[in-house]
Amino acid sequence: MKNSDLTEIIQQGENSAVEFKSADVKTDSLAKEIIAFANMNGGIILIGIEDDRTISGVSKEKNWEEWTMNIARNNINPPLNIDFEYIELDGKIIASINIEKGKNKPYQTIDGKYYIRIGSTNRIASIVELMRLFQESGVFHYDLCKVENTSIKSLNYNTIAEYFKRFEIDFEKESDENRINLLTNTDINKKQYFNTFCNNRIKKSRYQRNIS
Repeated sequence: MKNSDLTEIIQQGENSAVEFKSADVKTDSLAKEIIAFANMNGGIILIGIEDDRTISGVSKEKNWEEWTMNIARNNINPPLNIDFEYIELDGKIIASINIEKGKNKPYQTIDGKYYIRIGSTNRIASIVELMRLFQESGVFHYDLCKVENTSIKSLNYNTIAEYFKRFEIDFEKESDENRINLLTNTDINKKQYFNTFCNNRIKKSRYQRNIS
């Protein structure tokens, strides 16, 4: 990254694609930041920049690249590839971490928390947001076929609840609105028609069809 580009980024401040961290950033904190960016559209973390945009820099005695790479490998599940570089600005060393949009979403901490980036902050993904991340990764990728004259009432909710348990989601305790969102985000339910999986096992066990 050019110094002029870095200066412009710092002047603009933190946003949905940029995060500043001081040199005393903890391992868990940096892992959360990396995860949040990877689960969304990617971003840049600058270590050695304070929240007020002051350039504090990092110590040359610490191997920041090795430390950062170890976090991406050992503190994030699944492990993540990131780009690292040192940049000198105003006589200070800045550690720059570039995170691409993740290809194996969703990413989580080692204690099982999924973070996403919203504006200039991170937060734990809601169930609906988490399901969307699973869908983007291809976990919910089905061969769908149109089944005429069926509706949401055709679903076997007990079997669907068992399915979602595999992803640690208690479908039965969700509100009606969240249930609809879950079914929609996983392509089980469509606005124009109701879809079922074109898988014989699922056809037989997961749906009670009401075809007139």
